[in-house]
Amino acid sequence: MSTMINSMTNRLTTTLAAAALLAATATTAPAAITGAGFTIDIASSARVLDAIGTPEYHDVLMDDSCDNPHLRIRANNKPAIMLTVNDTLSAGAELSSFALSIADPMYLFGSGDGGILENYTQFIQESIWTDDGVSIVSNTLSADGRTLTVDFDGLTAGKKVIFNVDLDVINDPSMFLYPDYRHVLHGAPMPGETELGDPATFLGVITDGVDSLDLDGTLTQLTETPTYSNQNIRPYQTMDMIPVTNTEVPGENIPEPSAIGLAGLAVLASYAVRRRRAG
Repeated sequence: MSTMINSMTNRLTTTLAAAALLAATATTAPAAITGAGFTIDIASSARVLDAIGTPEYHDVLMDDSCDNPHLRIRANNKPAIMLTVNDTLSAGAELSSFALSIADPMYLFGSGDGGILENYTQFIQESIWTDDGVSIVSNTLSADGRTLTVDFDGLTAGKKVIFNVDLDVINDPSMFLYPDYRHVLHGAPMPGETELGDPATFLGVITDGVDSLDLDGTLTQLTETPTYSNQNIRPYQTMDMIPVTNTEVPGENIPEPSAIGLAGLAVLASYAVRRRRAG
């Protein structure tokens, strides 16, 4: 009887020891998706966003800030959004979609106002400053009009995409028709008020074609009322530098599933070996 038990123990020990060896090898293999994460920058000017990090940034910022006050109100109503993927994202992975949800039920996404300079496709206007090799595949709006989903191709490590969105109000005659993105998307207090609004939430999906990683969060909360926004138009002789709001989206890694299971077997194998020696 003891001979049979010892034989079974030997087999189990051998099997678990082999699994332990495999586990040690698997845990050293790279994760399926590593270095994930992206940055969300929003401003009234796509050109300013494109210049971020370049020597020309301050010149472009000054140039675009010398705009018509009335046009700035309209530009803040149709902000440019830039998504920049971390340059550490593993090869073969990309940001495949981005969903932005307005938290305040008084606002929703629109499809542009039909201006002469507008060129909206569905609910976004594409930008000439999007990186080469990156394309917007589609954009869709939820039934309640408050969640906009944009799908991409080629948005890989270090790449960026820029597009404009349009913000509308619900059918309420007391509300300003061209709401500022800082109130709608970042929850900044309204003019003459101190109460904070709820910032928009987002969900970015990073995939390598096999695994996918959901990165969600909330846009940066603005706690101060903008000096000029909505119907509070700045005087012509006053300079108002274009602000850029920034939200960093930290990433995380997806470990190989086999590595997790085999690591557990490695622990069992080690325990079995120690018990055998003790016996």
